[in-house]
Amino acid sequence: MTRRPKLDGTIAVVAVPGGDAVARRLVSEGASVVVTGTAGDEIGRLLAELEGGPGRVAHFHSDLTSDDDVDALVEFVGELANRPPVS
Repeated sequence: MTRRPKLDGTIAVVAVPGGDAVARRLVSEGASVVVTGTAGDEIGRLLAELEGGPGRVAHFHSDLTSDDDVDALVEFVGELANRPPVS
């Protein structure tokens, strides 16, 4: 019997730059992580590194100082929460 990852079913939002180590740890524990921010190259490298799981990773480009971007981010996370797992 395989052990279920500790954070399987958990969704977290992590801002980059600054949250790289947190994103790595959460994904390694099975969480679905939404990486957000405007640091395109840095985010791209992090997404490529994390795509093997065991958790899932998604990107949402946003400026967290913008109310409109924050509203859109919350909507995106809500949609992610209602999406069936990828087999």
